[in-house]
Amino acid sequence: MFYNASPRRIRVWTVWCLAVLLLLASYGPGAAVRQAQAASTGTMITDVNTDKAMYSPGQQASIYVDLKNNTGSSITNGSVTVIFKHLNQEATPSATQNYSLNNGTSTSLTFTWTTPNTNFKGYLIEVYAKNASGTIIDNMNTAIDVSSTWTKFPRYGFLSSFGNMSAATTANWTWQLKNYHINALQYYDWMWKHHVPLAGTTANPAASWNDVANRTTYRQTIQNFISSAKGYNMANMNYNLLYGALSGYGEDGSGVSSSWGLFRNTNGTNQYNVGLPSGWAASNIWFFNPANVSWQNYLIGKMQDVFTAYNFDGWHVDQIGDPGTVYTSTGGTVNLKTGFASLLNKAKTDLGKTVVFNNVGTYGLTETAGSNVDALYVETWEGSGQTTYQDLKNVIDNGSSASNGSKQTVIAAYMNYAYQNNFTDQNPGYFNPHGVLRTNAAIFASGGSHIELGDDTKMLDHEYFPNHHLILSDTLKRQLRNYYDFLVAYENLLRDGQTNSSNAIQLSGVTSSTNGSANTVWTFAKSGGGYDVLHMINLLGQSSNAYRDTDANYPAPQIKTNVPVKYYLGSGTAQSVSFASPDYENGKSFDLSFTTGSNSGGSYIQFTVPRLEYWDMVYVKKGTGTGGGNLLTNAGFETGNLNGWTEWHPSGQAAKYGIDGSDVHSGSYKLYFYDGAAYQQSVHQLKTGLANGSYTVKAWVKATAFGGAPSVCRMETSSYGGTAVYDNMTVDGTWRQYTRTVNVTNGQLDVGFYVNSPGATSMQIDDVELIRN
Repeated sequence: MFYNASPRRIRVWTVWCLAVLLLLASYGPGAAVRQAQAASTGTMITDVNTDKAMYSPGQQASIYVDLKNNTGSSITNGSVTVIFKHLNQEATPSATQNYSLNNGTSTSLTFTWTTPNTNFKGYLIEVYAKNASGTIIDNMNTAIDVSSTWTKFPRYGFLSSFGNMSAATTANWTWQLKNYHINALQYYDWMWKHHVPLAGTTANPAASWNDVANRTTYRQTIQNFISSAKGYNMANMNYNLLYGALSGYGEDGSGVSSSWGLFRNTNGTNQYNVGLPSGWAASNIWFFNPANVSWQNYLIGKMQDVFTAYNFDGWHVDQIGDPGTVYTSTGGTVNLKTGFASLLNKAKTDLGKTVVFNNVGTYGLTETAGSNVDALYVETWEGSGQTTYQDLKNVIDNGSSASNGSKQTVIAAYMNYAYQNNFTDQNPGYFNPHGVLRTNAAIFASGGSHIELGDDTKMLDHEYFPNHHLILSDTLKRQLRNYYDFLVAYENLLRDGQTNSSNAIQLSGVTSSTNGSANTVWTFAKSGGGYDVLHMINLLGQSSNAYRDTDANYPAPQIKTNVPVKYYLGSGTAQSVSFASPDYENGKSFDLSFTTGSNSGGSYIQFTVPRLEYWDMVYVKKGTGTGGGNLLTNAGFETGNLNGWTEWHPSGQAAKYGIDGSDVHSGSYKLYFYDGAAYQQSVHQLKTGLANGSYTVKAWVKATAFGGAPSVCRMETSSYGGTAVYDNMTVDGTWRQYTRTVNVTNGQLDVGFYVNSPGATSMQIDDVELIRN
């Protein structure tokens, strides 16, 4: 929203000036632009990003991996492996390139990937750097959204400064936003006048003009932003009010008539208006009836001029909230909410462009959600009833309900709102990361997205978008990269038709709530697409549940480890349980061992979440069979011993296995085989009393050859009386999940692992599963 901070009240502010950074003036938008965003986060990988914000199905993606050797020694013939995953499964074969780097030197690798042909899917891209012996020394991830339109999974950003910038600067700004997978940009206050947005003519647009705040805007800067954004598959949304005209509209030759206006009285003498700050281009904005056909034809015609002159992709339509009772010039009461929908529908039909409308404080949400807008957008305010984390979730739920699940909701929620008043653009403060990340967790987990990033990687702290009194620390920038990677990688679990579930989530030893109460872990579940999705948002130690963290004083989270969880299934059975968090291991998925049970509350599963910082997500793959969960005992070796398993080694050779907590796949322990000399080792678990039928065996295994490759390294599955089936391991030092479907005919199944090594070979085993199909 442009002009007021809450419905019924107009906020007057001081004009803030932006210092435009003319970066990279002598460079093109290639590698130099990419490296401007790179920040060292480990011993080898400084950044991983892609060449576009999203991709059409089947489109080739370039994945850039920037390396700097900070290990302290030179590396010859190291390798970088890129793994492509949808949820916890590899989508396509991995790719590997070699590198050699002296200590302190840098290089960049480019991987290409032809994206799958399935539309509207998210992928996690895991990147591992290894030394010459194949040991992983660093990991960083990114994500890829394969979608043909941005409104299916919107990740909205903004631009609000259009001074005399070079093409390299505009390319750098959009490149940085692309690295957060921002797939659409709102061009805030780019226009000349609200009722005459285009300066100049369609045949000859003006080279420059002053916007409503008397800031100079340059045509070439607008065109450069549009061009670079389109190159990164980012949509460009031109901003304007739905019903505003500046002072002097009746004398400037525009043709706007006061008879189309909105009035405070019934005799057409008190037109609804708001005042603007001193020094701006006009003293007031005057408002018009969006249902008035003459106003509709006029404004949409002016917007068509904009689209003729500039290659925008859509119209971001704004309002200022609930004005109370308003009238036509002839005294009729105006239903603004239906008027909004009427104008928006006509704009969609006449312009043929993407249309997004700001339902300030949810005003008109039900009516416009049923219109032809392409996505929902709500600017939240306490005066309109949006105060808590739960309130944000309610806004997203209500938008989904009002649109019958067909439209996504973008939330405009300005963080640290009072705190920013202590600073200026010239002497900015820093956002409090603890408030920012919790609010993003609440919005993302609820199925929405948050417009917050723009303008040279600035973040919104105010409804006047050019206000940048607060800035992001480098650490928070990196954390937000993880959150946006997570939003993309798991978009099919977060906001792809999931609905709220009443299934109970119980945490042992941790205070929890189902409504986001202060000083609790907020838990809720959703279901859809064959999964139940559980969310845990950590508000422990926080005395308020207000999402804005207005004074920027929320504390760091009280981190919890090894949290026992009981989840009531409601219906069906759990086939697998997986855990992921943007705060843990760069957002990777980990399969969790679980047990099953039932009581008066129904059937449940129990599992342990390894770590909770701000936000954890657990997703349960559901089935309708009777097999329940994991049938193996001590499947993740979390007892710290071989309980349930039997080991074998040749006569005359000592056992060559161990259980420790180093380099586990998940949890606290894993099993490993190793010896410097030649050896053979096996472990297995025989399950009896099984119902006959189809079963799936899964295991995470990491096989590494520090010397010669093993002659045998495999998973073995054998139904009683049947032939053993072998799955050979890839010996490359990477954790990989192996899956085998077997048919049990005599009630028994043996699951095991075996290695025959020439020496200096490691086989690590974790998170083994046996599930009835």
